[in-house]
Amino acid sequence: MIIIRNLKKKDVSSIEDIFALYWPDAEFRERLSNRLNDTVNNAPDSIEQRLKYFVAEDDGQVVGATGFRKVPEHMREFTKTLNPAELYILAVKNRGGGVGKLLVNRVLDEITRLGYTEAVLYSGETHKDSWEFYDHLGFEVVGPATAPNGELGQVWRMITKLGV
Repeated sequence: MIIIRNLKKKDVSSIEDIFALYWPDAEFRERLSNRLNDTVNNAPDSIEQRLKYFVAEDDGQVVGATGFRKVPEHMREFTKTLNPAELYILAVKNRGGGVGKLLVNRVLDEITRLGYTEAVLYSGETHKDSWEFYDHLGFEVVGPATAPNGELGQVWRMITKLGV
């Protein structure tokens, strides 16, 4: 049975292994690892971003992770409401088993509980195979975007119950 819970320090290594399945760029993965560690250690930057992670666990094994934060400035142009959050990261060990959907639904519940009025996310062209997943979950395509690192991709948005 899969449970979704808050990130713990002991999860970081397992999540780093899952991230390695999706992001070959070691420098990028190091930034992701730093954010995980900053979050579990309550670093000021993590607190300022309101960064929060959830972990999917199956039989004691970490099988996925997701994170969200208050929307960064470079994503504001894609928002419609006054208090948006960004679905910052999503990675699962094995695709197609429903873990990603459970994680995203947990984030959507949490951001609504915290008073966020919408969720936005960016997915680069290198992850085009996940785009249909966001459509299937009910996110609407906002349009093309360029990430701060120059990668082309798409942005999706979902207004929460509070944003309606």
